[in-house]
Amino acid sequence: MVNSKKIKSLFDNSKLDLNLSLSSEYPVWFQDFKQKSLDRFKEHNIPSVTDNEWKYTKIDSLLELLFNREVLNRIDPKELPDKNIVSDKDAICIHFHNGQYFASSDLPNHIKIFSKTHDKDIFKNLFKSDINPQRSFLSDMNSIIFSDTLLIKTLQNQKVDTEIHIINHSHYDSIIAPRVHIHVAENSSLKIFEHVKSSTQSVISHLMTIFCEADSNLEFYKLIEQQKDTHFLSTQTAQMAENSKVNCFSWDFGAKTSTTNTLAELDGKKSEFHYSALFTPSHDHHSGNQLRVEHNANKTKSRIKIRGVLNDQSKGVFFGKIKVNEDVLGTSAFMENKNLLISDDATISTQPILEIYNDDTECSHSATSGSIDEEKLFYIQSRGIPEIAAKQYLIGSFIKELINEITSIKIKTLLQNNFQYIDNQS
Repeated sequence: MVNSKKIKSLFDNSKLDLNLSLSSEYPVWFQDFKQKSLDRFKEHNIPSVTDNEWKYTKIDSLLELLFNREVLNRIDPKELPDKNIVSDKDAICIHFHNGQYFASSDLPNHIKIFSKTHDKDIFKNLFKSDINPQRSFLSDMNSIIFSDTLLIKTLQNQKVDTEIHIINHSHYDSIIAPRVHIHVAENSSLKIFEHVKSSTQSVISHLMTIFCEADSNLEFYKLIEQQKDTHFLSTQTAQMAENSKVNCFSWDFGAKTSTTNTLAELDGKKSEFHYSALFTPSHDHHSGNQLRVEHNANKTKSRIKIRGVLNDQSKGVFFGKIKVNEDVLGTSAFMENKNLLISDDATISTQPILEIYNDDTECSHSATSGSIDEEKLFYIQSRGIPEIAAKQYLIGSFIKELINEITSIKIKTLLQNNFQYIDNQS
């Protein structure tokens, strides 16, 4: 269970500056939001590694980085990378660095950046505490240390064909909190790719909220590079209306602590949530996936496929729960977790749960963990392929089964380029 000791017991007010004193360009309601978030955050119990959500995490190291410094947000606009940075000409590119979002060219009307717009009241409703159904230690931490927000909101019947590319640049000795709000309007569609580059000795608290109106469609892809002595903490929620569809894919290479906490609420009839994830930590790194899917309407569908490849002394965690309420009929839910341990010292914890309250549903779950199949390895070597190359082939095949399901050739190619990185860790 959680440690009964409160977060507020860790505060040293003589050293800690939470940057709640904002410049005059920010409205009063924003300062009030941050103060209330701080008050809530201080009342949370300290997370415990005995909880499934925090299993194998280095919580002491995280809290030391978070509280043992005078300033949390070290933001200096002069340190932003060159705004003439080369971007993908076929995508809408948005960059995040030192706590701020910026773009190398003019953004379309459906994308807005909090720090760059003069009409900040556009964002006001996004900071109401009741819009976040997963109020937690992670989301409140993001609220007190974040300084900028990206809003992507389509119009009704708007099909956005151009991919949106979000690049989170590398950071050193920083505490940052990127936050993304995605609102897909009725009968509209979006495709987004987010790339989190490697950071060192930092805390990154990432929060994303998704709201899909009726008949909308969202494809979201995320690549998280290996983080060095860094804690990467991600919270993401999805609320889905009738006949909406969300397809998510993520690939996490691990960190000192890396945890992704996802909640999907299928509130509309015939809504669908598909989530695929790879986690491939090495060294003594950690990667955790916590996922909850709630079927709150008839004829909803969810499909979860999680795969882990663990090397060296790395640790992985999967906790998944699918819930189907008593008055919800005609649902379909599938959850699968497969793990490949390529080192005797790697560790995995997996816990898939189905919470079903009626018989009119089609649900299944499975979880398997094991090492490389020796018979397959012997067969490949018997064809004249060296052992190392044979192992790499089997690992690549295990990973490609998920990547091959991606329909975007461009994104699939980008992800496949990371196989060499996997090979170097094998």
